[in-house]
Amino acid sequence: MRHLRALLPVAVWLSGLLLSGAPPSAFADARWSTLAQTVFHNYGREQGLPHPAVTALAQDRQGFLWIGTQGGLARWDGYRFRAYNSDAKQPYSLPDDWIQTLHVDAAGTLWVGGSAGGLARYDATLDRFDPITLGAPARRIHIGALADDGHGGLWIGTDRGLRHLDAAHRLTPAPSLPQTASVQALLRTADGRLWVGTVNGLWWRDAASPGAWRPVALGGDDNASVSVLHADTDGRIWVGTRDRGLFVIGADADSAQPFGGRSALSDSAISSICNAPDGIWVGLRGGGIIAIDTRSNAIRAIRHDRALANSLAHDDVWALLRDRAGSIWVGVTGGLSYHPNDTGLISTVYGAALRPGGLSAADVQAVLGTDDGQVWLGYLDGGADIVDPESGRVRALHPDARHPATALPAETVFAMAEGPQQRVYLGTQRGLYVADRDGSRLHRLTLPGRDPQSAVGALAFDAGVLWVGGERDGVWGYTIDTADGGADQLVMHTAGATALSDPGIWAIRRGVGNDLWIGTRDGLARLDLASHALERIDFDPKDAAGLPARFVTCLLLDRRHRLWVGTFGGGIAVMTGRDRQGRPRFRHFGLQDGLPHLNVDSLQMDGDGTLWAGTDDGLARIDPDTLAVRAVRRASGAALVDYFAGAAGTDRAGEALFGAIGGLTVVRPGVLPVWSFQAPIAITDLRVSGHSVPAGLFNDSAAHPPLTIAPHDKHLSVEFAALDFSSPTRNRYAYRLEGLDDEWTLTDAGHRLAVYANLAPGDYRLQIRGSNRAGTWNPQVLTLPLRVLPAWYQRWWFRALAVLLVVALLAVIVRQRTAYLRRRQRQLERQIAERTADLQAAHDRLVQLATTDPLTGCANRRHFVERANELIALSRRHGTPLSMAIIDLDGFKHLNDTYGHPAGDTTLTQVGRTILKRLRGTDAAGRIGGEEFAVLMPHTDQGGAARLTEALRIAVADLSVDSGGARLCTTASIGIATLRAGESFDELYARADAALYEAKQRGRNRIALAP
Repeated sequence: MRHLRALLPVAVWLSGLLLSGAPPSAFADARWSTLAQTVFHNYGREQGLPHPAVTALAQDRQGFLWIGTQGGLARWDGYRFRAYNSDAKQPYSLPDDWIQTLHVDAAGTLWVGGSAGGLARYDATLDRFDPITLGAPARRIHIGALADDGHGGLWIGTDRGLRHLDAAHRLTPAPSLPQTASVQALLRTADGRLWVGTVNGLWWRDAASPGAWRPVALGGDDNASVSVLHADTDGRIWVGTRDRGLFVIGADADSAQPFGGRSALSDSAISSICNAPDGIWVGLRGGGIIAIDTRSNAIRAIRHDRALANSLAHDDVWALLRDRAGSIWVGVTGGLSYHPNDTGLISTVYGAALRPGGLSAADVQAVLGTDDGQVWLGYLDGGADIVDPESGRVRALHPDARHPATALPAETVFAMAEGPQQRVYLGTQRGLYVADRDGSRLHRLTLPGRDPQSAVGALAFDAGVLWVGGERDGVWGYTIDTADGGADQLVMHTAGATALSDPGIWAIRRGVGNDLWIGTRDGLARLDLASHALERIDFDPKDAAGLPARFVTCLLLDRRHRLWVGTFGGGIAVMTGRDRQGRPRFRHFGLQDGLPHLNVDSLQMDGDGTLWAGTDDGLARIDPDTLAVRAVRRASGAALVDYFAGAAGTDRAGEALFGAIGGLTVVRPGVLPVWSFQAPIAITDLRVSGHSVPAGLFNDSAAHPPLTIAPHDKHLSVEFAALDFSSPTRNRYAYRLEGLDDEWTLTDAGHRLAVYANLAPGDYRLQIRGSNRAGTWNPQVLTLPLRVLPAWYQRWWFRALAVLLVVALLAVIVRQRTAYLRRRQRQLERQIAERTADLQAAHDRLVQLATTDPLTGCANRRHFVERANELIALSRRHGTPLSMAIIDLDGFKHLNDTYGHPAGDTTLTQVGRTILKRLRGTDAAGRIGGEEFAVLMPHTDQGGAARLTEALRIAVADLSVDSGGARLCTTASIGIATLRAGESFDELYARADAALYEAKQRGRNRIALAP
C-alpha cells in the first residue's frame, strides 16, 4: 500500500474554488447539499477481500463485479468474495497479485493486467487465467491500460509502450508512438479514434488514417502525465493527469481545455473517472472524490469521515466504476466502497460529523421547520441547532447547565413549536424555553400553575394558544403574550389522574373543528376546545377496529382530514369514522401491509401530500390515495434506520424531516419509483460429489452442452445469486429440477442452494429464477441442463442380457431339477423348516442383543429412544396423553462400594424385573444409565403416571436382595413429565430429569412431577 498524495493540496484547492469566482454551483444551490453525506457501504478484509488496497474494478457480462487489489483478484456476487491469487506452482493462476487494470472486452472476456506479471485472460468455462506472452518471459511487464480495437482485438498499454493483440490473441506490431513512453491510459471512442495517455502526454490517431499520431496539449504542456481517459454520455473526453489537473475535450473538438476555465485540481493526482447520475465522479489519490455536475460545472467534494462508518472508506481513491444498476463502486486504499443508485429524493445529514460547520450533536430528538425556511433540530443530549438548508449554515444553541435560565439544559429537547413573532418554543427535560428566530435570545418560561422545571414532551401552537404536553402532568393550554413570548394565562389543564388515562403526553395535534387530539402512553384522547369535554379512546385488544396498541407516539392530520395514529408495537392506524355507538373506528397497517417495524416513532406529510413514517427499522411511504405502504431503507438512500418518537417535521420546501439516532433524514417531495433493475441470475458455485466444477459456461445465455454426471457421482449442489447488489439480503429465489420437481421451490437469500442426491439416469434441467430487492422477478430463467449417466448395470443391453440369461437358466433348472425336486420334496421341506427355525431363533437372539440390556432385561438406551420417538409420534397423531418417568436408585454407588459390583448387578437385575413386571402391555421401559431407568406410559396423563410409578416405587422399596448372606434393600427416586404440544423427546426427557432432581433434593424415595 502506498499513499501518493497528501490531503492538504486538495483541501486548499477546494476552498479556493468555492470562495472564488467559480461558476454558479448547482450543488451549492441544492438544499442540504453542503450538509448531506454521500452514503456508502464499505467492504474490507473482514468481509473477504484479499487485500484492503482496491486498485481496479470491472463488471463482466454475467453481472459479477471483479475487484483487483494489491494482493489478488476477487469476484463479488452480492454475498461473498471469491478470491484468486498468484501461485507459481499453478500454471493457470494469476500472473501477478498486484492487479493494475481490469477490462471486459466486447465479447465479454475479462482481461487482467498486473503491475509486474503482464497480461492474462480469464477463461470462465474452465475458471482459470490464461497468460498472454507480450515479450521475453523473464522481463517485468507493467500493464497500465487496456482497450478494445473494434475488431475483436485488444490495445495494451505497458511501461514499454503500446502493444496490440489481434482477435486470435496473437501479438501483432503496434504503431509506434512519437515518443516511447509508459502508457497509462487508453480510450477508443465511438468514431474509432484511439486515444493514448502516457507519462509524456496525450496522443490520438484517426481510424481513417491510422499511421498519423497527433499530440494534444494539456494546459500548454505537451508532456503532462496522463493517468486516466474517460468518455461521458455527451461524447466529451475527460482527461485526468497526475500533476496537471483535469481537462475536457469537447465532442467536436480536438483540443483540451482545463476544467472550469483553468487547471482545476492542479495539485491532485487523478486516478479514475466514471459517469454518475448527476454528471461524473473524479477519483483522487489522497483527495477523495470530486462530483461534477456536467451541466453547470458545479462541484461537490466526497470525503472520508472517520467518525462515520458509512462515509467513503478512505480518501486515497484508486478506481471508480458505475455498474449496470447505476450504482457506483469505489476502490480505495481502505477497501471497497459502494454507493447505491437512489432516486435522490432522500438525503442523510449525519450529526457530529468531522466536517466543519456540521450539526453540533449526533442524535436528533426534535425537528421543526419554521416559516422563515429555517429548520430547528433538538438533540437527545441537549442543545439545538438552527439550520439553513439552502446555505448549509448551522447556528448551535449549546447547552449550559451553569445558566439554566438563559441556556438550554444538557438534557433532551423533546419537542418544538413556532409561535407569534417567529419565536420558537422548546420543550426539554428541564422545562419550557422560548427563543428568538435567530436564537440570539433564549430563556426559560415560567408557566402559571406549573413547575418551571417539569419535563415537556409535546408542544403545539394553535389560534393563539400554546399547548404543552407534560411528561407526567397532562396537557396545559396557555395564551401567549405576543410582546415577549411568555405565557399570559392558563386556559386549560387536563389533570392526568382524573381526565386522561395516563398523564404522560407524547403527541398533540389540532384536528377538524374544535378537536384537539392527544396521544399518551395509555391511549388516545380528544379534547373539545369549545366545551373542554375530554373523550378517552382506550386500547382494547379484543376490538379489531380500535386502537392497535396502547402507547400512542405520534399523530397526523392529512389533507383529507383523516387522523393517523402511530403506536409502539401496533403499527399505524387511520381513523375511518365512528360506529353506531359513537366509538372511533380505525384501519390498521402492520408488517403484512409493508411496514418495516411495528414501533412507529413519527408521522409526517411532505409537500405533495404523501405520508411518511419513521420506525425502529427505517422509513415507510404511504400513498394517500391507495393507502399502499412501502418500506424505504438504505438502498433507497435512507441510511438512518432507528428514528426517535415524535422527531419529525416539514419545512417550507415541503421536505419531510425525520430525527434519528445518528442524524437527520430529509425526504423531498416527488415520485419514489419502484426499483425495477432486472437482476441477472448466475451460478456462483457448482459441485458434483463435493468436487468444484467451473460454472462460467452455464452462466452464458447461449446454448451449451449439459453437465454430465458420472454413475459414481451421487450428489449435486448448485449455489446461485441474483446480481442486484443494492440490497442482496432482500433478493428472492425459486428453482426446480425439470424431470423431478413438479413445483418451484421458493427460497430467500439465506438459502441460495439447490441440492440433489442419487438422481436416476436421464436428462434433467435445473431452472433458477431470481428477483431484485423490490421482489420484481427477472423474466429470464437460468437453465442448467444435466445428464445423469447410467452405470453399466443400468444400461438397456445389460438388462436385456440379464433377462435372457435368467430365462435360459430357469429353463435348464426346470428341466434338470424337476424330477429331483419331486423325489426330495418332503426332505427339503423338513430341512427348510429346521433351518427356518434356526434362523428365526438366531434372528430373535440378535434382535434381543441389539435392543435389550442383558443385565436387567429392559430395553437399552438406543432402542428405548427409538421406541420413545414412535410413541411420541403416535401421541401427537391421536391427541392422547403420554408420560415419562425417570427412575434412579438411591444410594446405589454406596451399595456398589460397600458390597461390590456383583451385589450391585444383582440389585439392578431385580429392579429391572420388578419394573417390567409392573408395566402394562403398552408401556415401554429402558435402562438409560448405570442405575437409571426410564418408563414411557402411553394414554396416561400426569395423574395416572403418578399412581403407576408410586406403586412401582413401593415395589422397589419392598425388594430384598440376597448378596453373600446379606439382605440388601434399595429405594428409588422418580421424576415424571407429561408430553406437551410440539415437545420433542429431548425436551420431555429434560423436564422429567429436572423432576427427578427435585425428588432427590426433597429427600429421595419419592416421586416428583414436572410442571
